Order: sequence, then C-alpha cells, then structure tokens
Amino acid sequence: MRAQAAKSDDIVIARDNTNNVNQIIGALRLCPVEGSWLLRSMCIDETFQRQGVGLNMLNKIQANLSSKSCYCFPYTYLENFYEKAGFQIINTADAAPEIQTLYEQYLKSGKKISIMQFLQR
Repeated sequence: MRAQAAKSDDIVIARDNTNNVNQIIGALRLCPVEGSWLLRSMCIDETFQRQGVGLNMLNKIQANLSSKSCYCFPYTYLENFYEKAGFQIINTADAAPEIQTLYEQYLKSGKKISIMQFLQR
C-alpha cells in the first residue's frame, strides 16, 4: 500500500533493530483535518503483523492523539484492534463536520468501514 503524504502530515515509522538490520516494518500517517487528526493509514510488514507492532506505534503516539480529536476509518474487521488502542466506534453525527464528509465519501466507494474516535484511557 502506498500513500502520498502532505507536508502537514505526521508520519511515524517502526523499525526492526534486531541484528542491526534497522529495516522499516511499519508506518502510520496522521493527517490534520480542520482542527482534528485523521489516522489515514497504517501499514505493518506482513512478517511482523500480529506481533504488537501496530498497537505499540499507537501507544507511543497517544500524546498526539490526545492533543485534539483523532478519528480513523478502519475496516470493520479491525475494530477490535483499534479498540485496544483507545478508539471507540461513534455515530457519524458526533464527528467533526469535515470528518463526516470524508467518512461518507469512503462509504460511497463501497468500503466496509467504521468511524472511530480516540478517547483517552
């Protein structure tokens, strides 16, 4: 998966530092959207999936997530993962208007997604 990042986006990467490899194994992208954050993409190398890399990345950026409202649009099968990281499913009407618009655009494309918001634990 490739995503084009804007200069205003925050990019977080995870590296495998075992055996001095220093290989990138994961990345996530937070995009500012009218005073909120949108976790727009997160990718973990298949070899490292289900090993806590994604959850660890989200835990490390909680200060950013708490600084202003943060939303994500995960595929429905990933809801439990995001709940472990402090996100909760919300009603679309409870999201910021700009986030609502983006979410509705994704839904129109036929994706099976949810709208979730980070709530401090």
